[in-house]
Amino acid sequence: MMKVIKNIFGLAVKEEKYDFPSGTPMYVSYGYEASRISLENMSCILVRPKNEGYTLSSLKKQLVKIREICGEPVVVGLRRLTALQRTNLIESGIPFVAESGQVFIPFWGSYFEERICNPPKPVEKMSANAQLVFLYLFYKNAGKNEKVNQTRLSEELNMDKMTCSRAIRQLRSMNLISVFEEGTSNFVSLENGMQAIATAHDCMESPIHKKVFVRRIPEGIDGKLCGIKALSEKTMISAFDRDAGYAISKKEIRKIDPSAMIDERTFLDFGGEIIEVWKYDPALLSAGECVDDISLILELQGEEDERIQKELDSIREKYGMEGD
Repeated sequence: MMKVIKNIFGLAVKEEKYDFPSGTPMYVSYGYEASRISLENMSCILVRPKNEGYTLSSLKKQLVKIREICGEPVVVGLRRLTALQRTNLIESGIPFVAESGQVFIPFWGSYFEERICNPPKPVEKMSANAQLVFLYLFYKNAGKNEKVNQTRLSEELNMDKMTCSRAIRQLRSMNLISVFEEGTSNFVSLENGMQAIATAHDCMESPIHKKVFVRRIPEGIDGKLCGIKALSEKTMISAFDRDAGYAISKKEIRKIDPSAMIDERTFLDFGGEIIEVWKYDPALLSAGECVDDISLILELQGEEDERIQKELDSIREKYGMEGD
């Protein structure tokens, strides 16, 4: 990155170490490398994302936050840059440097070469089992980078070793986890701490497999509050009786007597309860009465109600995730 800058502005450009101020959010301190660059009496902070799994909109929001934190001009250094990204960043007034020879630092100068990379491949989606493994590691190890024994992981998630191995291989191919061998045992750990969730967000999908309607929640069913009812427990939003509110695993649905189920028309006319059957057991990720935060975000991300998305944003912000 500095080679590109010095090629344009000369060897007089200096670089020195920069530490983010105390109190900086973890998704910034863990997710970016930073240094101060200066030319004569003008200086700025050069920040570089540690992982390329960002979206442009989330990157722009985080750069605004970084500029507020640093109290100085901020330039983002990127390894890859498409023509559309370059145009968008320039129109947004965001200074950047790309390894392909693209430099836009308005208070110093700009230089562009027509060596723009091809658009990235479509984002690979996680399997349901890979998503479960990833979220389990995230909640257990975010910010700690602790290793987890692979055998213990499969046992705690009630997942056979072959299925667990396939999930781990997918996450490893997506650069979301690392795998270590110690003696005869394999260990896995999360990459990039808190930043991992922002990186993985676009790869994850709603955990809902299907919805069923019942007159009332049957006794003896193991599940968690979900949907709007779970969101109402975590935020100020109110839930209605007919909002979906109970998530169970595919195993638990077998416990419900078919005679207790009703069709959607009957539910709409006379009321009842909505049960969401999830692709993975929601109880494995949450010890409380509600489903875990990230699964809740994924479950409700398609909701068009602005009130719901506003409340979800308050949860997203906690994890450094992009608002909807």
